[in-house]
Amino acid sequence: MPRRLSTPQLIVFGFLALMVLGTGLLKLPVSTEHSISWIDAMFVSVSAGSVTGLSTVDFPTTFTTFGAVVVMVLVQLGGLGIMTVTTMAVLFAGQRLGFRNLIAVRESIESVDSPRNTLRLLLQIARITFAVELLAAVALSVAFIRGGMGFGEGIFQGVFHAVMGFCNAGLVNLEAGSFIPYAGNWLVVGTLSLAIILGGLGFPVLVDLYHYRKDRRLTVHSRLVLITSAVLLLVGVASVAAMEWSNTGTLGGQPLSTRLAMSVFQGVTARTAGFYTVSYPEMRDPTLVVQTLLMFVGTAPTSTGGGIKVTTLALVVLIVVAQIRGQDRITLFWRTLPQSLVARALSVLALASLLVLLSTLALMVSDGLALLPALFEVTSAFGTVGLSLDVTPNLSTFGKILVSVVMFLGRVGPITFVVALAARQRTLHYKYPEEEIAIG
Repeated sequence: MPRRLSTPQLIVFGFLALMVLGTGLLKLPVSTEHSISWIDAMFVSVSAGSVTGLSTVDFPTTFTTFGAVVVMVLVQLGGLGIMTVTTMAVLFAGQRLGFRNLIAVRESIESVDSPRNTLRLLLQIARITFAVELLAAVALSVAFIRGGMGFGEGIFQGVFHAVMGFCNAGLVNLEAGSFIPYAGNWLVVGTLSLAIILGGLGFPVLVDLYHYRKDRRLTVHSRLVLITSAVLLLVGVASVAAMEWSNTGTLGGQPLSTRLAMSVFQGVTARTAGFYTVSYPEMRDPTLVVQTLLMFVGTAPTSTGGGIKVTTLALVVLIVVAQIRGQDRITLFWRTLPQSLVARALSVLALASLLVLLSTLALMVSDGLALLPALFEVTSAFGTVGLSLDVTPNLSTFGKILVSVVMFLGRVGPITFVVALAARQRTLHYKYPEEEIAIG
């Protein structure tokens, strides 16, 4: 009798199949204006399926409308699939492990063992996704049509970038290859920023906010995500404004309204979206370091974004605060967090740091890159962001494969690791004597 696949294996194989299918479709003659190599088709497929946004080819001049639609579908399936699969996986695990509060979905689901409630949950995910994308598509279409695009082209570009925005994928299909021409257009910048933020909050938080109108209550998870996300957004916006305000290569010399719009957009997009309205190679090193840290952290669990997740960062901070105060437990909003979460958060942080460090070193050796460009590229891939210091188009074959692997692991790695740990958790019926070791 064939062995049943575990949840982590289903996640990995599911996304592998999606990316393999995407590679084949993007290699078709109908998908491109000119022939591209298999490695480039694979890279773009992985980038789209993992909702990253890095591209080894010039996207607008390489792919036809059919190819752009294929990429859009890959991004939609990657973004919606991740939210669906991970929410369901953790909910199923939560039946036994009791961390339903971590991803609480409120009254929308009383028992995930019920097919009716499972279907209701999936429909809620789909409704939220398409509602946000529809509103964003309308606003962007209006902006593009007003900007001189034809009616049909404006609508297509509006829909395409609405999907990219909510799914936090940084692929751009505009002729300019970026949103630099729209740097001061608050309708475009504001719409994309809002879509990116909502996609990065995660489905449990969005459902929580929806029900807040009736019960005026948020779960601990939702409050932690909202507070941490708000702090990181303020850090991102303030850092860009403070360090780039006088830089003539980025914000310097622009009108006040445009400078503010650029600061807001780049403070938001670094969280895993990957769009840009400034030239990143001309940014100052301190700004790039902050952007790298934001990319590493990413967004919330069960969202369309990547990174180690804001809850991991928040939990690490809470651990440090508890140690400084001499507390033997972690409390938050009049609740005690399980000790198992501590080991899980530190494990995710350690594995992510190790992956980024080793991949950065490998890319420096293989492609002869300096530390910051290599670290920025790898962190962007791990955080499924899509920003680059013009490194991606010039990657070697090994570099393309390496970055593709990092994008894939950045999307499914932390998810499968946490779910695997959850599934394997068991109580030992014996205990060895304790003995301390020196720390610090």
